[in-house]
Amino acid sequence: MIVKEIGFPVIHNFPGDIREFTPALFKYLNKFKHLNLFLEKGYGERLGFTKEDYIKENSRIKFVPLDEVYKKDMLVSIKNPDLENLEKLKENSSLFTMIHYDTRPKMVQLIKRKGIKSFSMDSVVDDYGLRMFVDYYGTAYGGCEIAFDVLKETMPDFYSKDREPLIVSILGAGGVAQGCIKSVEVLGDREFLGKGIPGVIGQALTRTITNDEKILKEILKKTNILIDATKRPDYSKHIIRNEILGYLPENAVILDLSADRYDTSVDPPLVRALEGTVRGTPAHKIIYPDDELYDELPDFVDKTNRRITVSCDAWPSVNPKKSLAYYENMIRDYFNVLLTKDLDDINEESDNIFERALYRSTIEYFLNKK
Repeated sequence: MIVKEIGFPVIHNFPGDIREFTPALFKYLNKFKHLNLFLEKGYGERLGFTKEDYIKENSRIKFVPLDEVYKKDMLVSIKNPDLENLEKLKENSSLFTMIHYDTRPKMVQLIKRKGIKSFSMDSVVDDYGLRMFVDYYGTAYGGCEIAFDVLKETMPDFYSKDREPLIVSILGAGGVAQGCIKSVEVLGDREFLGKGIPGVIGQALTRTITNDEKILKEILKKTNILIDATKRPDYSKHIIRNEILGYLPENAVILDLSADRYDTSVDPPLVRALEGTVRGTPAHKIIYPDDELYDELPDFVDKTNRRITVSCDAWPSVNPKKSLAYYENMIRDYFNVLLTKDLDDINEESDNIFERALYRSTIEYFLNKK
């Protein structure tokens, strides 16, 4: 299939996430002369753009109702639409969006049933399995900055010259976790460098540590910020039980960068890495121990031990325009493949690194590698 029409929907299912693409991307899309663009009415308005701003950059843009957006050859969104809207996709059309196949079994079923040619932005990886369509540092820094600000409020001696160094313990060893180490350095320097105040120790907790609860307890006793930056091979298993989280100091802060969820619609259920923690949104990122979100956790989850949690299911929304500029620059390389080839011809043997990466993001590749 050659893509001739693309629909761009407004993000509805993530409150506060306003990452519609800016007019700058549509100016770039002018180069594809065969392409017509259909934007949902209201697209970009929350970013401060008007309909005229977009049409000025690309005269082949039309603003249409939501249902019409979903009936085009391809749907493109920086966030995955909800199941109800995905049902509107016409059969055998295509989809390019952020979707975690591993944690969205119902979406995988829908995509298979409707014969959708899907490309997951989250699954675009290079020849060595490293993610390419991602802003690791932007995600890490946005979360770490908020966690530091919260810790200032909960830790009375934050600026004391007599305290011990702050300890930031990081679960994970991938790109986001590495971004956390850099973020901790930058934030520590900003707060303490040259002031005679003990700084920050950023440490990665490997599986040999998290699997040893005796050692883990002692580490958590001294941890001021605990960061979940993991990508687990098995989402049905916790990494740290709620009982062990109780060894964190009362004024410690948990930073949830993974933003995993509980899902009881599948068997076994999907669970969060840190048992008994809850997931936030762009409009509700700081979650206190008495938050009503805890009442929504499944009954089998131990939620006894709670700490202030910083969480968001759309971390790039913390600084949307900066994030969009980053992603719009990257997405051009993928559009250069998606809009110049028959989608069925995209393959892993191509000489083009972006084409190979796109193939690895397909639903076919995901299902075949399982």
